[in-house]
Amino acid sequence: MNASKIRSLLLLFLFAAALIFAVYILWYKPVTTIFSAESLDLPPVQYTPPVTRSTTLPAEGSFLHPGAEQPEVPSLPVGKETPLPTAVPLCGTDTEWVVMAVGIDHTSPEYLYGLADVIRIVRIDFTKPQINVVSIPRALLVTPPDRLKVQGPLLLNQTYFFGAAGMDFYEGSGYGAGALAETLYYSFGIRPDHYLIVNFQAFVNFVDAIGGVDVNLPTYVDDRPNVYYSAGIHHLNGEQALELARIRKKYSDFTRIDNQTLILQAVLDRLKDPSIIAQLPDIYNALVGSVLTDLTPAQVNTLFCLQPSITSEQISFYNMPENLLDLDWVFIPTLNRQMDIYRWDQSVIDWLHHAIWAVPTQ
Repeated sequence: MNASKIRSLLLLFLFAAALIFAVYILWYKPVTTIFSAESLDLPPVQYTPPVTRSTTLPAEGSFLHPGAEQPEVPSLPVGKETPLPTAVPLCGTDTEWVVMAVGIDHTSPEYLYGLADVIRIVRIDFTKPQINVVSIPRALLVTPPDRLKVQGPLLLNQTYFFGAAGMDFYEGSGYGAGALAETLYYSFGIRPDHYLIVNFQAFVNFVDAIGGVDVNLPTYVDDRPNVYYSAGIHHLNGEQALELARIRKKYSDFTRIDNQTLILQAVLDRLKDPSIIAQLPDIYNALVGSVLTDLTPAQVNTLFCLQPSITSEQISFYNMPENLLDLDWVFIPTLNRQMDIYRWDQSVIDWLHHAIWAVPTQ
């Protein structure tokens, strides 16, 4: 599948979907291969991120929590583990999860190949509760960790591809998910606890299964001759939502990330409709066999347990400010050609850590 055919899938819609189809799985269906993926075995010793320049804190206006001002941000040293909270989790035994959620541009149900063209880090705080969804641009220039046996530099989305089962250049567990997770850890000091991988067909099927979504565009989107949407509310089916999420001809990665966030927010709004319960079988069928995750049935049940305690105001979306990155044109050995990439420095590491562990004001 051509890489330009997707750029959209996600992550939080899958978290929200898990809360819904967990009911169907746990009450009506036996557990299937949706839960068969390997767990991560990231190195036990904290890497030192290979960037040391000191810069500023996140830019004003870079946070997208609906209806909130700039959030209070805990003081966390970059590259260190999160301090253990003293609060008791509302569900399960863990106080928090850091979940790597990825959308790939390949249709294989075996997940043999694919570029990680949508990358989000989802931190779930089981004590407040609070969910932070943080975007990471796919074209960041990175150095592969030692266990990913390919020549660098690479684009971040390539690390999933070379680790995937069909390429098999990664010596850790989890194939492409493991390779991408270890790269995030090696480069930015972000250590995912779990992962969730979907392909574009799962996204389309899911949106159709919930009856489409109403997306409120703050301005027009003009990608003619392919797509044009005026400002305002549009009801989109799965294919239309995918088109909007992957628009790229006249727009940057950052605009695409903003569109994806609007779609995810629309999905969450749709899932609040009580009529969704009647569509559980369709939602289950849309996702089973199309999702790759190391979450166990018990862990999905923990998400389901948390669902009554979560409101829209407790889910915050953070999109990386474009001014933290430098656009450049670099030769990528694995592609044997020049590519547009983003160079980054310590400010990106700072921003990611502050966003993942941000405490929004209510």
